[in-house]
Amino acid sequence: LHRDELHGIHVAVQGLGHVGGYLAEHLAEAGAVLTVADLNDSRLAWAKANLGANVVDVNGIYDVEADVFAPSAMGAILNDDTIPRLKVSAIAGSANNQLAEDRHGSELAERGILYAPDYVINAGGIINISHEGEAYDWDEAMAHCARIHGTLREIFQRATREDRPTNEIADQIAEERIAAAATAGERKLRAVAG
Repeated sequence: LHRDELHGIHVAVQGLGHVGGYLAEHLAEAGAVLTVADLNDSRLAWAKANLGANVVDVNGIYDVEADVFAPSAMGAILNDDTIPRLKVSAIAGSANNQLAEDRHGSELAERGILYAPDYVINAGGIINISHEGEAYDWDEAMAHCARIHGTLREIFQRATREDRPTNEIADQIAEERIAAAATAGERKLRAVAG
């Protein structure tokens, strides 16, 4: 989107539960234009009254012309039926397993839609848990979570450079990091074992 602020950006939010509702609130506070869909009529009424959101039915959210689609409800919603209907530049949402199949990441890339892989966006939860323990440091955990932005930037840049879908690049980076951590752990064990 090549913008540094959310003011005026149109975001289509699918799902107004705990995370989707929180996202919609923050987007509205930042001046984003919202179109929302949810199965819960009271959540839709809340979003319309409190956030100034436009409301569409759950199936109609895929046809909304917006800058960003934020799936925040169910998984496998990016599929053969929904992808051709999308009229967005980017997808960035909190729902787990948004791609019905890995090949759908390629279809999004072919259509020029930037996909932020869900497990990268959602990494904050597991990162925070990894910091829990006797000496939990909230500031340190949040600083670690802030690095998600850099990881996404790396994914997007590599996807562009290598002409590959972002979900494939995200998987590759995850595998590289796991391998590097395993190697470092083996070295540490050898050093301790002497």
